[in-house]
This record gives sequence, structure tokens and C-alpha cells, in this order.
Amino acid sequence: MTKNPRRIELEGPANFRDLGGYPTADGRHLRPGRVFRSDSVSHMSVADIAHVVDELGLLTVVDLRSPYEVETFGHGPLGDAGVTVHHLPIVDEVRADRIERPADAPPPGTMTVDEVYLGMLDRYGTRFAGVLRIIANPANQPVVFHCAAGKDRTGIVAALLLSVLGVDDGIVAADYALTEEHMEDLIARHRARAEAANEFAEVGQTYFRINAESMRAVLEALRDQYGSIEDYLVAQGLDPDSIGALRDDLIE
Repeated sequence: MTKNPRRIELEGPANFRDLGGYPTADGRHLRPGRVFRSDSVSHMSVADIAHVVDELGLLTVVDLRSPYEVETFGHGPLGDAGVTVHHLPIVDEVRADRIERPADAPPPGTMTVDEVYLGMLDRYGTRFAGVLRIIANPANQPVVFHCAAGKDRTGIVAALLLSVLGVDDGIVAADYALTEEHMEDLIARHRARAEAANEFAEVGQTYFRINAESMRAVLEALRDQYGSIEDYLVAQGLDPDSIGALRDDLIE
């Protein structure tokens, strides 16, 4: 398998990636080293911390995990290294185990992935807008946002961000699908840590398969309902000034 050049090689997180470099519709590109996406940063080595803080210059973490996940696994050691941590919990409705879910959420397995994601976008729209508001503040950059596997909640945030910056749907969907390349390694790392500590793993061995077309369907459905991804985000409370700041700061 071809090595993913966007992946930042770390000992803890297996899915820590730079969103920089993607082309926009007007022929420009996203600035590298400004916004990262990741799986859980709860388990980072001393070398990991040195790399992301000293070399990448990371200033901000946005943790998308539920309160239960944070209570169980913690925010990780980056806060002690001077990195600001924001907690904007978005419940992962894909999972039923160990994750608090709304009482009226359909059981996992009864909906397609894109239907589940659209439900999350409807239910937690203000939280998604809040994540992009944090990213839009240049004082917070470089910033990383993450959930447990860096797949579902993180994948939705990345898709919204890339889309509002003018990245083509095909590229957005391909970025989402990149996580599939890292799932085997990610699960193995979580299993090994859990076995060593005689605890359960933060990321289980079963998960929805990652299909780029699912994210395409999500973006198309949002446009059908709101007109554009920007209009969806504004409807969720993201002010136009923040959208302008995202474009000004993250596109070169």
C-alpha cells in the first residue's frame, strides 16, 4: 500500500493527518501545517508531544468525544504541555457500546452511514459550527480536532471545513476514506494498550466500513436541504465573518 503523505507518524495516534495542500476550486491550495485531524490524542508518548508541540507548533486541541469518553480516557497530555483543549462533545451515533446516545436515536445497523451522519449534523449542528469557529480564529492555529478513531465525527468536521473552503467533493470524500488505510493499525494500537492496562479499548474492533460515496451523499443532501455547505453552517450559528476568516487564513 502506498504510504499516505498526509499522515504524521506518531507512536500514539495512528490517524493524525495534515489537511493542508488540498486544491480549491479557484486554483489555490490549503495552507499546510495549520489544521490537523486525528484519532484520540489521549495516548501520546513524550516523543509525540515534542513533535506536535515543538515541531508542528500545535496550539489548540478540539476534542469531539462524548463526556463519557473523556471521563474514561482523559483529554491526554497535551494540555500539560501548554496546548489549549476545547471540549465540544458530539455523540457518536454509529456506536451503541459505551457511548451515551439520545433516547430517540435509531439503533445502529438500522440506517446507512450517510443517514447516521445526517442525523448527527441535524442534532449537533451548533457543535459542528462551534468547531469551525474555533478553527477560524488564527490565534488558535495550528489546531487539531479529533474523536476516538478520527473517522465519523472527525470525518464530518473535516468534510464541512474542506467544503466551505472550496475543495471539490471528490477530494473531500477521498480524504474521508483515507482513514480506512489506518484502521488496522489504529485498532491494533488500541487493543495492545488495553491489554497492557487490563482495560477495554477506546476503539473497538468492529466499525462501519468507510466508503467515500457515503460522504458524497452527505454533502449532496446538505446542499439539497440548505442550498450550500456555507448556508448549512450559517443556519447552525457560524457567522459569515468566521467563514471569511477561514478562507483568508487557510487558503494560499
